Amino acid sequence: MNKTVIASTVVAALVLAACSGGDDDATSGTIVGPAETTVPPSTVASTTTEPLPTTTTTVAPTTTQAAVDDVLRMPLTGEPIDDPDQIPDRPALVVKLTNAGGDAFPQAGLNSADIVIEEVINDSVSRLAAVFHSADADPVGPVRSGRAQDVDVLLAFDRPLFAWSGGNPAVTSAIRDSDLVDIDARFAPGFYRRQARRSPNNLYTSTDVLWPQATDEAGRPDPVFPYVAPDEEITGAPATRIDLEFDSTQVRWGYDEASGRYFRRQNGAPHNTEEGGEVEQVWTDNVVVLVADYGVNVFDGNPEAQTLGSNRVLVFTGGTVQEGVWIRFEPADEFGLFDNDVDLNELHLQPGRTWLEIPRNREGTVDWSS
Repeated sequence: MNKTVIASTVVAALVLAACSGGDDDATSGTIVGPAETTVPPSTVASTTTEPLPTTTTTVAPTTTQAAVDDVLRMPLTGEPIDDPDQIPDRPALVVKLTNAGGDAFPQAGLNSADIVIEEVINDSVSRLAAVFHSADADPVGPVRSGRAQDVDVLLAFDRPLFAWSGGNPAVTSAIRDSDLVDIDARFAPGFYRRQARRSPNNLYTSTDVLWPQATDEAGRPDPVFPYVAPDEEITGAPATRIDLEFDSTQVRWGYDEASGRYFRRQNGAPHNTEEGGEVEQVWTDNVVVLVADYGVNVFDGNPEAQTLGSNRVLVFTGGTVQEGVWIRFEPADEFGLFDNDVDLNELHLQPGRTWLEIPRNREGTVDWSS
């Protein structure tokens, strides 16, 4: 978020309705790769929710971490570095991945992503967006389709590459009309089908073949989260177990004090990922729960996460929880995380990988304990 804007006025709850939606995968088109095959359609379900009220709060100027923390960091992990040349000179790369269960598991590449974003889609399940920048991954998959709601979330990474397996005409138009750099598997090279998997959960790629497809318009990511300063301690309340509900998907994160990481279970079983040919449990250093109202896309009735405006946030890091509000005005803004919408004291993460969870704003979708 632009800090000079929030220093004078904060719009505490602003709902922006998006203009297009998405289907599952493309109804037609050919994947370019070793095994060319068409991508089938799927059923679209709809959902409704009440919009947030709009209020305005005026605040005094505030000093943020961005103004006082002169530590050189990796943009998307906050890891301190010594030399700016250590930052890869390449855009962020977002790959949409299935999370629907069955033969979709294990996915590949999740523990190599700097940030993973999870949100509800039309099948009443969650879908993932793996954001790569500091590390590579091979393989990555299964690659699935995009949604119109992706635009508002992913432009925070400054015109990233967007690898996806297509979508219906409405979502395709939304992606192509945005500043996302479109790498559509129906037309781009670098995607292939695994013979041991069934379509549509057999489409894979790697970061090595996707980054060379960057255009001149692709950006370079700035930090999207605030991180603790070297001498700063996390002051949140104890929280070592996190339970989340994404409609029919049940998620539990458990904090392991020895490693300082959160390990993920899904629907009662360990959630695993393939990393360089080996299978391991999904883990992260931070879990940021960005509670959102979900509207309905006006074109096709798909869920539409409202990620512009303001709502509740829970920041889980180092076995603690910090409660507050998130605030964003524009799709290109970072994720402003504050203790409240008046004082605007930032909630800081520990350096490392982050899962950004976007559950529905309703009772019972988030719970935690020490």
